[in-house]
Order: sequence, then C-alpha cells, then structure tokens
Amino acid sequence: MKNILFICLLLTQMVFASHAVIPGKIIPDAKFYRDLTLKVRNRAEFSIPFPGVQSSITYSFELDQPLYDEPMLSDFHFNDEPGFTRSFWDRILLKDGSHMLVNGEKIPLTCIFISGQDNRFGRELSPLYPEFIIEVFLVANDYSCQGPLKPGWPDTGGKPESWGTYLYYEIRDPTIMLPTDAKLRYMWNEYNIVLVDRGNK
Repeated sequence: MKNILFICLLLTQMVFASHAVIPGKIIPDAKFYRDLTLKVRNRAEFSIPFPGVQSSITYSFELDQPLYDEPMLSDFHFNDEPGFTRSFWDRILLKDGSHMLVNGEKIPLTCIFISGQDNRFGRELSPLYPEFIIEVFLVANDYSCQGPLKPGWPDTGGKPESWGTYLYYEIRDPTIMLPTDAKLRYMWNEYNIVLVDRGNK
C-alpha cells in the first residue's frame, strides 16, 4: 500500500509541476503548435533511393477543417529538477483534390496527422539531440483520420494499424520544415524514400 501511495504522489508531481519554475523559458500555448502544423510543406517530391530504379512520389494538399479545436498537449515533468518534455498531436482534414502521385497513380489524401515532441524545456540537450521532433503522416483514403493505431485494437483483431497507405516523414528543424527520414506505406508495403530537391521549381 505504501508503494502505491508513493507512485500516486510521484505521478501527481509529474503532472502538476509548475511551468513557472523554469527560468528564462516562455511556455507556448496550443496555437504555437497549430502554427507548426500550418507550416508543413503542402507539396514535395520524393524518390526511392535504389540504383537503377526510377521512381517519383509527389504530394500536394490543401488544409480543410481541424478535427481538434486546438492541438492536444501532454507534459512529462522531471521529478528531480525543473523542466519537462512536451508532446503534442494535431489532426486536420484535407480538401478534395489533395493527393499523392506514386509513379503516376493518383491517390486521394484525406487528412494530416501530426505527432510531435518539444524538448526545449527539459534538461540541457546534446547538440546531436533536436529541440523538436515532428512526425508528419499524410493519410490516404481515411476521412475519419483515426490512427495510426486502430481504435479498439487488439479486441478488434487484425493489424494494429489503421492506415494501409500514407506518406510519412520527420521534421527536426521547424525554421525550414525540411522532411527527413521519410517513408511511403503503399497498400501495407513500406519503402524508404528521400526528398528530391529541384530548387525553386
């Protein structure tokens, strides 16, 4: 029983620790993270980096209605010192006509899902560890935008993931929003892809 009480107390401290004790830090509100979603590149081109294979994967989208009034935030507080790591999530439907082209095949894109981590308010970071990690999912053929995990899984059975086709990448520098570590999931098959830089074209 004492151990249970200690764990409950520890969790309470993690959840309710004050943001005000972090000197020199301005804690952003939810609008800041919605603005990050709005800055995601609305078009880009990728290819599969394999010798002798010609491939072209492009996408283009326009944002429509958000599924959340504002992004969801969750702060994980450190018990031994001031500071926390913030996770954030956002979902926005895409307008009709949003699509990706996979070697000429046009696939409708229906929503964008963002799963991010803001590391600026915790311990001092290594230069190799980014302040932001923003995961971008451009989802095909799912107007509910429920995922990445299937609601009710494992009770619903089958695959744990909801989405069989999407384009994914990470952003680690929100000043330029450069896609990195990209992959294409196409009919449940996954391929590593790389951004194609065509300058200002």
